[in-house]
Amino acid sequence: MDIRQSHTVKMDGRKMIELTGVMQVDRFDSTEFLLETVMGKLKIRGTGLKMKHFDTGKKEAAIEGRITAFMYVEGGFGKSFFKRST
Repeated sequence: MDIRQSHTVKMDGRKMIELTGVMQVDRFDSTEFLLETVMGKLKIRGTGLKMKHFDTGKKEAAIEGRITAFMYVEGGFGKSFFKRST
């Protein structure tokens, strides 16, 4: 985790969340996203969640749906979906 890199969270009326500093998506479904950011692991919960945008080069992501919670969490999530599939 490199705290010198930029990390921002911008939420628009609980219907969209835009993030910078996203390194990878660990897990996701329509009710929860688990992300690795430059500031640590971030959990986003809600209903009807879907990835609107994810750019690994720019480390940007946008998630839309009804957002009910987001929090930074300590500890691991296990292997990422993409790492498990290889």
